[in-house]
Amino acid sequence: MKLDRIVFFISTVGIAIWLRLYFLHQPGYINDINSFLAWGNQIKSSGFWSLYSHYAGYLDYPPLVPIITSWWLKIGEIFKVTNPFYFFKILPTIFEVALVIISASYVLRSKAKYKEALLAVIIIQPALSLITSAWGQVDSILVLLMILGYLLVDKNEFIGTALMFLALLTKPQALIGVFVYFVYLLLHKGAVNFLKQAGFFAVLIAAAFLIFKTKDADFFSVYFLSSSRYQYLSVNAFNIWWLLKGAPSFGLKDTATSGISARTLGLTFFAAFSAPALFYLWKKAKKIPEVLLVVSYFYLAFFVFLTQMHERYLYPAVALLAISAILNKKIFWVYLILTATLFLNCFAVLQSTFPQFTSIIHQNMGNLLTANWTRAAAAVNVIVALYLALYFAYESLQSS
Repeated sequence: MKLDRIVFFISTVGIAIWLRLYFLHQPGYINDINSFLAWGNQIKSSGFWSLYSHYAGYLDYPPLVPIITSWWLKIGEIFKVTNPFYFFKILPTIFEVALVIISASYVLRSKAKYKEALLAVIIIQPALSLITSAWGQVDSILVLLMILGYLLVDKNEFIGTALMFLALLTKPQALIGVFVYFVYLLLHKGAVNFLKQAGFFAVLIAAAFLIFKTKDADFFSVYFLSSSRYQYLSVNAFNIWWLLKGAPSFGLKDTATSGISARTLGLTFFAAFSAPALFYLWKKAKKIPEVLLVVSYFYLAFFVFLTQMHERYLYPAVALLAISAILNKKIFWVYLILTATLFLNCFAVLQSTFPQFTSIIHQNMGNLLTANWTRAAAAVNVIVALYLALYFAYESLQSS
């Protein structure tokens, strides 16, 4: 290895470690971390089934994250941890580092001429590390399971399907990745293999349902009810609704009583702009980077067009783009742009809700979400979604 590459690697890793340590020492999004800690502690004190009892109250996460959290808290007790907030944030950071290693390893083996620049972004990745190490959210667990499922499906389809099932037990947003996974199997692995894996997946779902049913517990309602908690046009997501309404969109309910509601419009846009991605998946996407590009786009379109969207829901789109960025410089630039908009979106929300980056942003600046630049960032996200839809259509027609 040449000296300049050694220096590049050490410098990049050094910046990445410093950034994550800096983020870890911030208070984070206190409400979210409190919820995770409460769920983990309840499992420790009263058992797992107490959390998912029909009488346990509101819970908007499937079982995997609370289970992992309870294990993590037990490790904390062994080491006599005194700051549970800081210690908890290490958990999603570990999963994010694993995600970085997998993505970087894949890119390192590629022939992309710009792979050193791409590796630097993947390793440092300020947007994803902000959400995991600073915020304290667990999206890294979801994406790691999904990306492993897609990477391993060619070697063993049953392992790939099992990993997608675990992803579904992590967060409801996994439904998008699971949908594309089975469409990919149908289009490129044949009807027989598709039916085998669909049957296997159905058995896993049925087994989970029956186990919970025998304990008078339920988590399936999470997939249907989690989106109804905040019925606003946008829940701080820089998307098409934020572009149109700005900060007031978090407070404007979709109360249409006649005509077409914003929710219906959003679903229509999502379906319409996802069609070129499915066409691309059918006609061209046979290699994993191409397939992951489709999955990433589904998450982007989901984020950009649907109502009731949270700022963090762009995380899977950006994380999955890391490997897809080896396809060409166009996708690399998309990866860079979405990294920037995701960082700005989540930084603005975190700093405005729980001010903590006072050495960077003066507290007197107030609520960053009311600034005009946030609508410009939303416009960028919308433009990227439109651009990729055209990209899919063009690439598909070229390969026909």
